[in-house]
Amino acid sequence: MTFFQWFARGLPALVVAPVFLAAEPAPPATPTSAVTVDVGDPVLTDWTAPEYPEAALRQKLSGRVDVEFVVDAAGAVTDLSVRRTTDPIFNAAALAAIPKWKFNAGIDDGKPIAVGVTVPVVFDFHSAGKKLTLADLPDELHPVPLPVSKPEVKEAPDPDYPDELSDRKLPGEVVIDFTVSPEGNVVMPKVVWASHAAFVVMSLRALENTHFKPAHQGPLPKPGKMRYPVEFEMSGGTPPAIIEANHLSVAPSETAGEVPLPLMLAEPVYPYERLLAAEAGNAVAEFNVDEKGRTSKVTIVSASAPEFGLAFQAAVESWIFRPINRLTGIIPSRLRCSYDFVPPTDGPAARIVNALRPGGAGVSGAQGLDRPLAPLWRGFPVYPMDLREEGTKGSATIDFVIDRDGRARGLRITNATNDAFGWAAAAAISQWVFEPPLRKGEPVDVRVSIPVAFAPPKT
Repeated sequence: MTFFQWFARGLPALVVAPVFLAAEPAPPATPTSAVTVDVGDPVLTDWTAPEYPEAALRQKLSGRVDVEFVVDAAGAVTDLSVRRTTDPIFNAAALAAIPKWKFNAGIDDGKPIAVGVTVPVVFDFHSAGKKLTLADLPDELHPVPLPVSKPEVKEAPDPDYPDELSDRKLPGEVVIDFTVSPEGNVVMPKVVWASHAAFVVMSLRALENTHFKPAHQGPLPKPGKMRYPVEFEMSGGTPPAIIEANHLSVAPSETAGEVPLPLMLAEPVYPYERLLAAEAGNAVAEFNVDEKGRTSKVTIVSASAPEFGLAFQAAVESWIFRPINRLTGIIPSRLRCSYDFVPPTDGPAARIVNALRPGGAGVSGAQGLDRPLAPLWRGFPVYPMDLREEGTKGSATIDFVIDRDGRARGLRITNATNDAFGWAAAAAISQWVFEPPLRKGEPVDVRVSIPVAFAPPKT
């Protein structure tokens, strides 16, 4: 069982209630009323019997040929092939008859579409020579749609482990839903789960280089939906190495215990002013891990500045672990973790910081982009634990940069009804991933602002 499956199993089911809109009563139908159909299979409107092969007549043979073909969006027959036959002597006659038939095209979403179908063409020696019409054709001899196969992966590269997480050795998982077009291309990818934003970027890059066999309805390639799970594992990323690399330990107040394996460990947001000033910092937190792997009772033991402590607390409250499960049940844990805030010196993060500093090049807004900004993955804000007893609504506005890879960088809290809401919102947005912004076809960095609203969780 993957982490996504394990985690999703504990989530409540989402129930979507139907919404009905009141309308004026429809007028009674009249002979001239138009009837529209949103979905429907191709309909055979004119049929002629196939010519009986002379060789089969001489031998007094009967037979059946199952034919696959496509009824295109204009109702025309294309791509005929024999699927099965009782005797090849009948094949040519069957294939010659079907193009003479007439169809109304299949309908989907109110529009004509091509549909792959199959039909049995029956040759009955005892009926040879009779003048038959469509009315004489039994229902079981009408064409019916073929089943649609699922798309398949033909070749998939292994995704690269992100460099930015190599020191932390974290395991990762990303789940992407998308459509494979009839040409075998990926369309409309949607990330439904990710343990870290860096894994999202690498998964999407791997997906771009993955080759697919499209879904088929007989001879007709069709769009098909797929779910693409990607798992990441760092070389040498054993549980003890992961725990050590992320500075996790059993809290000193505990006489015994084990450290559960971290599954989702987002970095804290670097406080904006201290980031621009290249000021390093440190924070230490203690927290519980409950039976679902969630953190609780987070306490900042020390922080080199209050902002570092607030940022670290918001991050820890979003973390998820795989709880320690023994024959006697799940073992609760009280952990300690330290985190060092180190100013970036290279890579995209350093580029954004240099641009945002006084005298830097600056980062432009989103005006004039080739396409609207679109999030591919949005980390979910966690309601601050210290405010749960109070249970108030809150909000925060976060200013940040979407870099050329679609990552959120340089986050700044510009407004918050409570500091805790501000840091919780920033922690969530730091994990968002967008389609890379483009201006005149070139990837660019853009600066945006997003409001986040909080409602107290239901107990």
